[in-house]
Amino acid sequence: MKIYFLFLLAVVTSKISAQQINGLVLDYNTKLPVDNVVITYGQQTIITTITGKFSFQKIASIEIVELKKLGYQDYDLNLASNFKDFTIYLKPSSINLDDVLIFPKRDYLADSLKMRKEFANVFAYKAPTIKDVVVKKGLRYPTFGSNLVSNSTSSIVSFDILKTIGLLTKNKSSLSKLKKEQLKAEETKYIDHRFNAEKIASITTLEGDYLQNFIQRYRPSATEIRKMNDYQLLMYVRKSYTEFIRPNKD
Repeated sequence: MKIYFLFLLAVVTSKISAQQINGLVLDYNTKLPVDNVVITYGQQTIITTITGKFSFQKIASIEIVELKKLGYQDYDLNLASNFKDFTIYLKPSSINLDDVLIFPKRDYLADSLKMRKEFANVFAYKAPTIKDVVVKKGLRYPTFGSNLVSNSTSSIVSFDILKTIGLLTKNKSSLSKLKKEQLKAEETKYIDHRFNAEKIASITTLEGDYLQNFIQRYRPSATEIRKMNDYQLLMYVRKSYTEFIRPNKD
């Protein structure tokens, strides 16, 4: 009888020590269930369901339950009061991220087309020729009451003053200078497009100051790079790299 009593006492004690704990996690502001909350209790790790519910077996020697969820403040629950079911309200927390600089990858072709569209008048500009400055005038015919009709050269042709000035100063035209600057900028972008740091680094494995020094030393002109197809450019980079890393014999 005594043995039976001890056995019964052990069973009851184990059930008490292994009490089922049920919980519910809600958002502090919206009062809506919070799922995927990581709950750590002793060696146990529990995840809340889509309804915010969870459960675990209570261990007599462990009283603290830790709850963590990205975007919410951490929460520690003390089980010392021995209550069975409870509701936890997690407070949202702000996430401070470091500033990130984003450099967009430029599309050379799109940039070129956009530039030519914006400066269409400049690229379409043509310096005036001698034909442009001469303006033809029709002959004057007698009218009623007139006794003299002049058919002199000045009455046949005249000169457009603005175009005449443009003809004499076409090399100094601001439009001509702007066109040259835009074409120069377009050539620079074309070189940057084909002889870019990313491509050079993938071929040579150079980086940092070595990569920048290589690009500056072996950067081809627009005329030179237009004559190269992709394979020829690849061989040019490899040949230049061999020369770049060659030890100084002096």
